[in-house]
Amino acid sequence: MTPGPRVALHALCFTALLVLAGCSAVFSVGAAEAVDFSTLVRAETPNQYVLCPAKLCDAGEPDQFSPTFETSAANLRRAWDDVAKAEPRTERLGVFLEGRQVVDVQRSAVFRFPDVITAEFIQIEEQRATLAIYSRSVYGRSDFGVNGKRVTRWLADIAVALEDRTNR
Repeated sequence: MTPGPRVALHALCFTALLVLAGCSAVFSVGAAEAVDFSTLVRAETPNQYVLCPAKLCDAGEPDQFSPTFETSAANLRRAWDDVAKAEPRTERLGVFLEGRQVVDVQRSAVFRFPDVITAEFIQIEEQRATLAIYSRSVYGRSDFGVNGKRVTRWLADIAVALEDRTNR
């Protein structure tokens, strides 16, 4: 059974209003909060991705273990900031743990659904650092792998940014 023309028109108008409003106000994120990766318990939905050093995420298995970078945690954070700023529809929501943890939001292109990305930068040795990332959708159940693809892409971009810094 197909909906009548009036129902279809209402649905179309509602969709148009969402798009025209930018959807940011409709799909709010709320206040940014720090994440304790050592006690992080993931939601039961598949719309999230966790990258974590082997010994940090005690409460659950990450989707991927964190790489180690031959740089300081401060340089790693600066590379993250450069990558996040270059991403479309991305903004900083908060900074925690004396600058060692940041929370960003990236919105989808059409409906502006928000994904929250928390990253913590961890010093291992003087010139070795790693990071933990928790990327998750705020709305919905499935993300079609977007959070995992984002983490993979941003890690590659961070490696390039760090290489560029080294070669300057």
